[in-house]
Amino acid sequence: MTTATLRVWADVLCPWRWMGHRRLAQAIAESGVPARIEHRSFLLGPDGPGPGRRRIAETAAVEWGMSPAEWGSRRDRIEQAGRADGLAIRMDTAWALDSRPAHRVLKLAAARGLDETAAWEAMFAAHLRDNLDLADWGVLAEVETGLERDEVLALGDNEEYVAEVLADHEEGQARGISSVPTVVHGDRLLAGARSVGELAEFVRAAAKAVA
Repeated sequence: MTTATLRVWADVLCPWRWMGHRRLAQAIAESGVPARIEHRSFLLGPDGPGPGRRRIAETAAVEWGMSPAEWGSRRDRIEQAGRADGLAIRMDTAWALDSRPAHRVLKLAAARGLDETAAWEAMFAAHLRDNLDLADWGVLAEVETGLERDEVLALGDNEEYVAEVLADHEEGQARGISSVPTVVHGDRLLAGARSVGELAEFVRAAAKAVA
């Protein structure tokens, strides 16, 4: 049976994408059809965060204009949804940061032929569970992507994969993508936080299209 290739646009900053990452893997397993994932970068903050170093809870108040009650409601909804997927998400103390360095590391991991899905999983966990500062190259070098520490540190000293990350983002915009996660096969897009059942149906349809 022909393997369907699914392209997934995502940002490591997005808690819904971490949930979608887990759900898509489960959906592929449950679909009973062969499928592979190609990861694409989509920058929720292409210009980087606002001035200053802030955690997300402070950013919600200062930059997004949310009241404590509004932010608390959103935070609780995200964290509760994460727990349902077995994920320990801590939103208040996650950093508001520029995700481009993390995406460049993930591009390098893919270029080295490492397990991209595992590398993305590690990056999600580092940001959303462990609340590490992924804007710091020394911190990025410790994330378990399969890369050697020196490889990651060297990446911080050059412009390698900067263009590739931007090209992913621009392609996503050209396809009409405005939110993550978005799963793409051919001209079909499935956007937002979807259930395992919805994702499995999408995977089966993709497999039929290439059969």
